[in-house]
Amino acid sequence: MITIVRSLILFCLILPNLHPLSQTALSAGSTGITDSSENTEHDYFTLTIRNAPTLTFQFGIDYDYGVFELSANDNGDLNNDQFISGKNFGVRHGFGVNMTAKYPLHRAGNLRLTGVFMYNRFTSKFNKVFTDVKEQDFVKYDVYSLGLGIEDNFNPGLKLRAYAGIGLMGSVISGSARITDAEVSRGLSINPAFRLGVNIYSGFEYLLNKNVGLSFGLKFTHANLWLKKSSVSEDPLVLNLNDQKVNNGQLYSGYRQFAWGSFGFGINYYLGVNEKIYYYRKY
Repeated sequence: MITIVRSLILFCLILPNLHPLSQTALSAGSTGITDSSENTEHDYFTLTIRNAPTLTFQFGIDYDYGVFELSANDNGDLNNDQFISGKNFGVRHGFGVNMTAKYPLHRAGNLRLTGVFMYNRFTSKFNKVFTDVKEQDFVKYDVYSLGLGIEDNFNPGLKLRAYAGIGLMGSVISGSARITDAEVSRGLSINPAFRLGVNIYSGFEYLLNKNVGLSFGLKFTHANLWLKKSSVSEDPLVLNLNDQKVNNGQLYSGYRQFAWGSFGFGINYYLGVNEKIYYYRKY
């Protein structure tokens, strides 16, 4: 009995020291073994996931350089004899503005249906802007185009995106000119003409934030691939586009391709983009 009482007294003395609240805690300046995973600051990788835009609007400007018969001879200067004989259109340099809407055809957003409005102007005097020499004669064209096409955006969820596309376009081409022939200078107007053509392009988009980005690209446009026509106007001071080959010696007429290459810069506005950010510990 005495043994049992002694055991109970000893147990009561030891029990308070076994309770967790009775344990001694290490102070900030004390030393001891700690879990390093609790006291070490870690670096993290961030991964941003974006869905493809539900709609993209692109506003761009282009520098245009004529090719084939849109490129005047004599290093870009207007050659009156060649223009009158229908060898070329008499211009080489130009500029353009455009607005494009891009609609994805599926959830991933790689394939996009595109619609574009373009305005381009070409002139034989563009490369003389910064010189004192001004030609008396000139030719200029205004081109208004509407196009429909398809585009492949290779990585629509990333910050840097590559794309390529092709489209069909209808264009209205008109212009004016002043030509000196046999010491006589005449002002001419070029009637609006409707033509069908294609444009092929590729480039990159760079995302600034989820709604705004920049675009850079190259483009080839052939505006009068189909519906070429040459005819004589009733007014001698009014010309038609006259881009079909004729064999009757008609002036200002010949097989001429209204085609050019472009380098473009644009600003994109994206609709329907959501972002999710994930953090991954480096170690």
